[in-house]
Amino acid sequence: MAIQTKKKSNLGRYIVIALIAGIVVGQLVHMGVGNPERIKEIASKLDIVSSMFLRMLKMIIAPLVFTTLVAGIAKMGDSKSLGRLFFKSMFIFITGGFIALLLGIVLIEVFKPGVALHDVLASGLANIHQDPNLCTNCQMDLKKFLEGIIPSSMVQGFVENHILQVVVVAIFFGVAGVAIGEDVAPVFEFFDMVAKIIFKITGYIMNLAPFAVFSAVSSMVMSSGVKVISSYLIYLLEFYLGLAILWVLIIAIGTIIVGKPLFSLLRNLSSLFVLSFASSSSEVALPGVLVELEKFGVSRKISGFVIPMGYSFNLLASMLNCTFATMFIIQLYGYHPTLLQEVTMLLMLMLTSKGIAGVPRVSLVIVAATLAAFGYPEAGVLILFPVDGFLDMGRSATNVFANAMAAVFVDRWEKGHNHQ
Repeated sequence: MAIQTKKKSNLGRYIVIALIAGIVVGQLVHMGVGNPERIKEIASKLDIVSSMFLRMLKMIIAPLVFTTLVAGIAKMGDSKSLGRLFFKSMFIFITGGFIALLLGIVLIEVFKPGVALHDVLASGLANIHQDPNLCTNCQMDLKKFLEGIIPSSMVQGFVENHILQVVVVAIFFGVAGVAIGEDVAPVFEFFDMVAKIIFKITGYIMNLAPFAVFSAVSSMVMSSGVKVISSYLIYLLEFYLGLAILWVLIIAIGTIIVGKPLFSLLRNLSSLFVLSFASSSSEVALPGVLVELEKFGVSRKISGFVIPMGYSFNLLASMLNCTFATMFIIQLYGYHPTLLQEVTMLLMLMLTSKGIAGVPRVSLVIVAATLAAFGYPEAGVLILFPVDGFLDMGRSATNVFANAMAAVFVDRWEKGHNHQ
């Protein structure tokens, strides 16, 4: 685990270096090349790197979602007790998920960071990260969304990279396997191993992120100047405000349900929150969280079930990030979705954000898939790569916090232990 953390730390360092280098090179070109057409030509050459990186990300979307969801469902078990725990856990996960998604929409509509960055990039945005194959007139409405959920064949979603259809197939596959039982256990083990391979491939692709960041940032800066960088700071502050609101809401609910003893648990977990924040990894805190929850009085059976499942289904911070980033990019390109389209996107993100734990920055892959499904420029995710490492720190700590609280809530619901 220490090696994994070191790799993540190095990748973050390289992305920061690429960010700085991109700013410097972009500003030098912006100041030294006075011809806008020449700047456009240089930027188009750099966009080749960003485009290749984006295509590699899209390459692993379908297998990533399918294998992680199937493997996650397989771990649920089939007894009545686990079934009851599953439905209680999912109720809490889905409720928290909708709160996180709605919070992201509200913050974006209030602060409009995408509009601010669009104004900064007004002179060059139209020429940045354009995809000639982009469908700009195929916005998905609720009817198309519902009709497109069910694929006409089991492989259609994989061939067309239709993420919702992949989710549907994965749910049917996983639930049917759980119903059959031990006879198909080797199949689930196979998909669990495949998921690990996909995670490894995703890690390889993410190692190329610094090159994509350099090309994306330098292209933006050379077109609009260094003034664009200040908008990143605004985006960071607004996202962390969203995380802070999530913490306050969950603690308030926890205080009502559990009472004052909740704060002693939070004090004991604080070092694990810091560890997750510093390492940008929620997985490093898993053993410690289980130990502290058991000390607090949470049933080992409940914590052992809810916490691992929460790593795939209770990623509140990642869901907040998905809706925040999606709406930010839509605003960035000057689009104005209707309320119905926003609600439809919430439903899609509620499903597609499941099973994305384990790989840093993979939430941006889900954002790209959502944008593509609604006909918006998915290449806009590259604009967020320079700051996503800083966002990932807050997301990791918040996901650990949310999972721990979910286990406490389920345990309280089961009334198995007296927290006093």
